[in-house]
Amino acid sequence: MKKTGKRILWSLATIVGLFILGALIFLINFVQSTKAMTPSETGAINDSVWCIKDHFVNAYIFKGRNGYIMIDAGIAKKNINNGLTRLGIKPKKIAAILLTHTDGDHIGSISLFKNAIIYMHHNEVQMINGTTGKFKYSKTKWKYGPYTTLNDKDTLTIDGLKIKILFTPGHTPGSSCYIVGSDYLVSGDNLTIKDGKYEPFTDKFNMNTLQQSESIKTLPDPSTFKYILTGHNGVIKQ
Repeated sequence: MKKTGKRILWSLATIVGLFILGALIFLINFVQSTKAMTPSETGAINDSVWCIKDHFVNAYIFKGRNGYIMIDAGIAKKNINNGLTRLGIKPKKIAAILLTHTDGDHIGSISLFKNAIIYMHHNEVQMINGTTGKFKYSKTKWKYGPYTTLNDKDTLTIDGLKIKILFTPGHTPGSSCYIVGSDYLVSGDNLTIKDGKYEPFTDKFNMNTLQQSESIKTLPDPSTFKYILTGHNGVIKQ
């Protein structure tokens, strides 16, 4: 009986040890990867577009006729609010938030924006309703109220701004880019730019890099845009 108890304890200790080891490896990889990211500093891109840096990620704000729209919402409500204060923009003036995907570093401050309509691609809903987890044992629980879903190539006009969603799955099942006006491609975590060409995002953070490699081929050529606004590599001016 005592031997059986010891075996059970050793088995449990082994499982816990492996779990801790896996968590440490993930944490080390995460820290190394985020240190290599190069988001742009909080400030104006031009007289109608701004970015906010929240640790290793950027959120972007576009001026409309009467207010603003935002694409992605950073990690922490406090950091995004501080960024808005620096830019002289009040949260209540944000009319819409368009999400490239729903990872925690892109949705963290949504509760700050009481007047904003939230948009995402319909394939992303599985990431917030308990159906699909980004990693094996993690699932996002949505706590930000109603949202509106979009389909590939849907076009919206919000506060005078024309916005088109382009479905680029791979980082997550519903990951998407947005074209704002004709000059801006907002890419989230869907791509990086190397030698003037689209390349997939960091493989260790993608759910399906092969799918992402194929989906970004459907995007207009980078030279089409004056600015490419990335999630983690800042503002790329063409």
